[in-house]
Amino acid sequence: MRKILFKNLTSLKKRRKVISVSERSEDKECNTHVQKSFVYIVSPEIRIDGSISQPDIYIKKYFNTRTKEEKFYFKVKGYFYITKDLSFLKVSFCHSLRINILWKTKVCSSNSATMS
Repeated sequence: MRKILFKNLTSLKKRRKVISVSERSEDKECNTHVQKSFVYIVSPEIRIDGSISQPDIYIKKYFNTRTKEEKFYFKVKGYFYITKDLSFLKVSFCHSLRINILWKTKVCSSNSATMS
């Protein structure tokens, strides 16, 4: 069974756009929850720095063998510039991906090494 939820929120007053996708699925091996999020914030910029910094990237992975739970989190934050009507706009962004897996069966390799 699979359920998908999609959200598209736009605020012209706050100059913000949020796109979110959430998916839940269940099969005989595991329950999975995947959440993707994209946030954009636009602000006017008077002067542009000559050097644009690289986006920040965060990655976390967690695995609990006792509860058979696996989590993965990936996030990218940064900004870029665009021009509109001879003015500069700074677009800050944050993209994230979160995956949670709850295994129903024992997670291990079926081909275990044996000593003879």
